[in-house]
Amino acid sequence: MPTKALNRFIDRVVSYESDLELNDVLIRNFLDRPNSQDSIAIAIGVDAARYPRLGSRVNSKNSRNIVGLHLKRTLYIGFIKELYEDFADYLSTSLARAALAGVDPNRFVGEVRLDLHATEIIGAGSWEAVVRLMSEKIFRALENERSTITLIDKIGKRLGLRLEKNILDAAIPYLDARHILVHRDGLVDEIYRNKYPTIALDGDKIVLNHVVVTAAKQAVRALAEHIDEKLLAQGLVRNRDIAGQRE
Repeated sequence: MPTKALNRFIDRVVSYESDLELNDVLIRNFLDRPNSQDSIAIAIGVDAARYPRLGSRVNSKNSRNIVGLHLKRTLYIGFIKELYEDFADYLSTSLARAALAGVDPNRFVGEVRLDLHATEIIGAGSWEAVVRLMSEKIFRALENERSTITLIDKIGKRLGLRLEKNILDAAIPYLDARHILVHRDGLVDEIYRNKYPTIALDGDKIVLNHVVVTAAKQAVRALAEHIDEKLLAQGLVRNRDIAGQRE
């Protein structure tokens, strides 16, 4: 059985699938509409005064492409960002729960220097909450290194996981794409281009389409499932944190 953390991650990813499918259907229909001398707003039957941007664009193929393809790319960018955030949440939750399951404390903390105040410890209210607080600080310290592969590698070492390289290699380019999309508007640098030559580019920008985001979802989900299997095999999951078990 998978962990509850993995199930939550999968549920979040699945919820975006319908968004992506609906986006694809609506934009295809929008782009295929016949041309006219009306504005886009009038052509699609909405009030031009309420939607002035659409009301100011003539209903031509070029105008529909500009509006529709920009919307589609925006949603794809949002999906890649959310995919990373949900995966990071899965890692953070799994790290905290592994600590509660009895991981080696020296290996768990590693080289990270924790700054815990007495008020934080007292305010936590329970040992479980204190462990979660420490785990979150460790995770944030690792995440601040701004390297996804380093983050996963260090978490793997803390938990004694031996992750398969091919599964990591399939997912990391999409997880690292989040940084490119957030901080560089999708424009790759030489480091990203050289590290991930299989990632499709349009000039200097990462190509985002239904095929790409589907591949991203599958690769990152496979990595999460792989990590989950390793956690369970190592006995780093309490019964209460396994799907189908009560709290």
